[in-house]
Formats: sequence, structure tokens, C-alpha cells
Amino acid sequence: MNDLQIDEKIARVADILEQVDKLNHMIEFHRDQSGEMSMVRQYEEMRSEFLDELREILSNFNIDIEIKGKAA
Repeated sequence: MNDLQIDEKIARVADILEQVDKLNHMIEFHRDQSGEMSMVRQYEEMRSEFLDELREILSNFNIDIEIKGKAA
């Protein structure tokens, strides 16, 4: 992997973490305040997809991660 590819992966990891943080807040809001469980499930699915992508990127660096819990 060259430096440009590494920089792109680092940027993507940062983006994924920002997206997961936003989704955690949305999941918490809909779970605790709006009660719209269909939205909770939709946001949890999006979060899961981001975390799968994160896991894949990190595996390129020989890093294995375990994701605990559902959200916030």
C-alpha cells in the first residue's frame, strides 16, 4: 500500500467514525424521544454497514476489531 492509499484509508476511517457518531445520536433520539422504532432499525442498519466497512479497512492493516453494543 502506498502513502496515498494509506491517506485515503485514514480519511475514510475518520469519515466513518463521524457518520457512526451522528447515527448513534439519531438512534438515541428515536429510541428515547420519538419512539419511532422503524427509524431506529433503519439507523442501526446504516451503522452496521459503516462498521462492516471500518472492520474491512482496518483488516488491511492487520487490525481485527470487535464491535460491542448496538448504539449510544
